[in-house]
Order: sequence, then C-alpha cells, then structure tokens
Amino acid sequence: MKRDLSVTASDLPSLKSLYNRSNLTAILLSVMVVGLLMGSLGVSKLLSMAQMNLQLVTRSASVAIEAAVYFDDKIVIREQLGLLLPQADVSKAQLVYPDGVEFLAWEIEANHQLNIFAQWVVNRILEPEAEMISFQNQELARLILWPNGEQILRFMRLGFSALLFSLLITAFIILMVTRRLHRELSKPLLELAAVSSKVRTDRDFSVRVSRSRIAEIDSLRVDFNALLDELHQWQSSMESLNQHLHYHANHDSLTGLANRHYFEKTVQRALDFAVEHKTELCILYLDGNDFKKINDTYGHATGDEVLRAMSQRIKSALRETDLVARVGGDEFCVLLNHLGDLEEINRLKVKISDALKRPLQLSDSVQIDLSASIGMARFPQDGESLDALMHAADHAMYQTKRNAKILKKHYDTE
Repeated sequence: MKRDLSVTASDLPSLKSLYNRSNLTAILLSVMVVGLLMGSLGVSKLLSMAQMNLQLVTRSASVAIEAAVYFDDKIVIREQLGLLLPQADVSKAQLVYPDGVEFLAWEIEANHQLNIFAQWVVNRILEPEAEMISFQNQELARLILWPNGEQILRFMRLGFSALLFSLLITAFIILMVTRRLHRELSKPLLELAAVSSKVRTDRDFSVRVSRSRIAEIDSLRVDFNALLDELHQWQSSMESLNQHLHYHANHDSLTGLANRHYFEKTVQRALDFAVEHKTELCILYLDGNDFKKINDTYGHATGDEVLRAMSQRIKSALRETDLVARVGGDEFCVLLNHLGDLEEINRLKVKISDALKRPLQLSDSVQIDLSASIGMARFPQDGESLDALMHAADHAMYQTKRNAKILKKHYDTE
C-alpha cells in the first residue's frame, strides 16, 4: 500500500482546530435551535394572551356602552370608551350598526400611535376583536376594537432581549465546558504524540506517557507504555548484541588484542593523518620463535596460553598511544603512533624483547623460554602505503629471524 507523500503533517488540521470548529458549529446550531424554539413558543404564547386580553376588553367595553348604544347617546359612548380603552392597548373602537352605518367611537391620540412599520407588524400578528351589543335579543350594534400593539411589542422586545441574554450565557457555559473537555481530551493525546515524536527522533525509549483521567485514553497509555518497555528492552539487547559483534569483529578471541582487520583500519587512519600533518610513524612486525615446537611438545592448550602471555607482555612494554594486534598464529603487529626516531624505536624493540625473554612458568616442572623476531618499517622512509609498510616490516622480521638462525648456528659450531 503506497503512502500519500504529497500530504504532510503541516497540511492536516490539528486536533485543536477540528475540536474548536466542531464545538463552535455545535454551539451555534444548538443556540439557534433552542433560541428559535423558545422564541417561537414564547411569541406564540404571548400573542395568544394578547388576543385573549383584547377579546376580554372588547366584551367589557360592549357591556359598558350597552345603555348608551341603546339610547344612541354618542357622547356617553365616547366618554365611556375614553375611560376604559386608553389603558387597554387599543388603537381605535368602531361601532357598526345593523343598517351598515359606521361610527368611530374612540381613537388613540396621535402621539401614542405606532409608526407605519410597527403598525404593519401588529396587524400581521394580532386581529381586531368584535362583540355584538344587543338588548332583549335585538341587535343594536357591533363593537370592533383594533389592537394598538405597543405593549405586546414592548413585551416581545423584553422577551427577546432576555432570551438572547440567556442564550449567550448558555453558549458561554457550553463553550467553557467544551473547552475543558477539549483540554481533558487533547492534553493526553498531545502528550502521546510528543512522546512518540521524541522516541522516533531521539531514539529515547525511556520516556513514558503520564496518567490520564479518561479511562479509554489511560488504557491506551498503559498499552503504549508497555510497547515502549518492550522496545526499550529490544533496543538494549540490540545495543548489547551490536557491541558484542563489534568487539568480536575487531578483536582476537584468544588474546583479546585487536585483529588484523582493526589494525589495518587504524594504520590507514594514522597514515592519512601523517600525510596531512607531515608526521612519522612506525610498524613493528613480531613472530614468535620456535612456537611450532612448543605446540608439538606441550599441546595446543599450552600454545594458546603462550600466545596470551606473549600478547600481555608485548602490550605491557608499549605506550598507551600504541596499538598491538595479533595478525596470525604467532604473529603480532605494533603501530607506534607519531614516532619516527630510530633510537626510540630501537629502545622499544629492546623493551619488548626483554619482556618476552622472561621464562614462562607453566607448572612446577615446566618452564618455557620465549622470544620473538622483530622487524620494523617507518613512514615515509620504508613505504608510503599500508601494504608497502606491512610488506617492509614483514621482510625485515624474516631478515632478523634468518640472521638470528645464522648467528645461533655459528655459535653452536664453535
């Protein structure tokens, strides 16, 4: 399955932005729905009560002017309605007689009338109320009252203001609660992401995710930390294995000295440094004398013990900056760093020879005399490359071994 490399983490929305966006959407929708529902119910109830109030006022006014209508006393009608209707939020009162004659019995003062738009709104939400005025089952007139709507509009404004304030308070509370919930959710998830990033970039498997107060996320934390424990153990075992493999890849298993591979890499680095800084160095090539005879006489176990003793004695005679390696069966190489003085080199050769000449006590009855032939090659006098120096030191060692045999034969003949 191919990964979409065109989309990076920076192109993706963050958890916080998604959560804030969804919270804002949810809050707006919930507030709008609740506001519309409560506003609709409130307006509907308020209009119903206003209509009922207008109906009661109409009935009361018809009773109050019944006698005046019967005697057709328009002055009294105006007086009665003038006392009753100004507090009843009515814009005008009209009498319609059975013969169709209309009489404007009362009208609100001009300075109390609503503007055109407000009156248009009132006419759309409230209807005029009519009440029959009769005497002894005889219809005298029909009283019609038109609503003014000033009070109902004021109540609606106050209602909508209170509703809006309540919705804002509700939205604020919801926002605070959701933000707290967001922190509770995002904090452990962001910590989990930060720990994952640290593990990936720094390879630090010791970090852990802290506890969460949310059960599901805490369960994820437990599993994630357990996975880190396993990865930490795996990393430790791999590091230990790598160190073990690195050591055995560069050291001789019998003597613990550097092997040929490590020695040649070190000499090459030393040569590069010497070329760049115009310094000198020297390679010693050592080969044990009569080692085959020791193996044949005392066995390979004794031969291994002899090799370990030789390696320790050679190492003890060198400086801390020098390197000794076992490059063959009984062959050893020594790198003398930053040393080109022939007198100092010869002094170290004598020191190595003296260290090797000490008898090796294998048991109370077995003592072995050790020695080695030593050849040397200096940079740049004897060669300027690794192969040239190794060949020159090896050749010098065999020349030393031949000279020693000739000298020994000469002394034995005498």
